[in-house]
Amino acid sequence: MFVTGKYASSNTFYKQEVILDLNQKCLRQNNTFLWFFVFKAKCTPLPLIDYVLIFRTLYAKCETCSIEDFNNSSLLQLSLVYNKNRRIIIHESQNQTEIFNKAKLIAESLNLKIRDSASQRNKSIWI
Repeated sequence: MFVTGKYASSNTFYKQEVILDLNQKCLRQNNTFLWFFVFKAKCTPLPLIDYVLIFRTLYAKCETCSIEDFNNSSLLQLSLVYNKNRRIIIHESQNQTEIFNKAKLIAESLNLKIRDSASQRNKSIWI
């Protein structure tokens, strides 16, 4: 079973596609440069994952966004947390149901808990 995700870096020309193989417990991060140069990576084994994290983050290119617009101009980010504070970003989106569905699929397959830091600002809850 595979979970795919995409996220953009602060550079407009560079994007990453993440393919998480839940059966093999490995991760592949393909890099795209200028929309047509694709650098495919090998599947690397996942470290020991602590939990799945969902949180809100401001888009990297949103320089004019203020904290007051945080809920309107932010992205939801799905990450895997390991070594207590290290993260592997799996997917970014503004679609909340898409993020939560992917998080539930990953959590059920890898037998992990989900930490929701996106629903209520400054308050995390375990799902």
